[in-house]
Amino acid sequence: MAKAINWPETYRAYWLAAPADARVHLALRLGDLYFTNQYWVPDEIVDLRVGHKIVRSAVIAGELRQMPVEEFSGEELAALPPDLQTPDAVVAFLALTYSQPVTLQTPVTLVPFRLLAVDLDKVEK
Repeated sequence: MAKAINWPETYRAYWLAAPADARVHLALRLGDLYFTNQYWVPDEIVDLRVGHKIVRSAVIAGELRQMPVEEFSGEELAALPPDLQTPDAVVAFLALTYSQPVTLQTPVTLVPFRLLAVDLDKVEK
């Protein structure tokens, strides 16, 4: 079983429609567990899952990084889905996703990835 990057169900249409190109996207993981263990490594192929169902594959596009939300640059925010492109939106998303308090100072692991083409035979319904 391949490693995966999971997103909430609300992102299914977004990730299925996003083009496979050179653009680097970011996934966010609360805390430092994935960062400390370097769970994902550059050039690793992973499943992109939404609601725990595979929607496509992606490739890890660089080293994991960790920083508080308040230090995200405009480039990092632009690498997120459109509804997450402000620090306040990131904080609200992480608090809801992880069901715990999150502030602008909370450490977050950034997982850079590039999308591969959608393989309709692999998309789980």
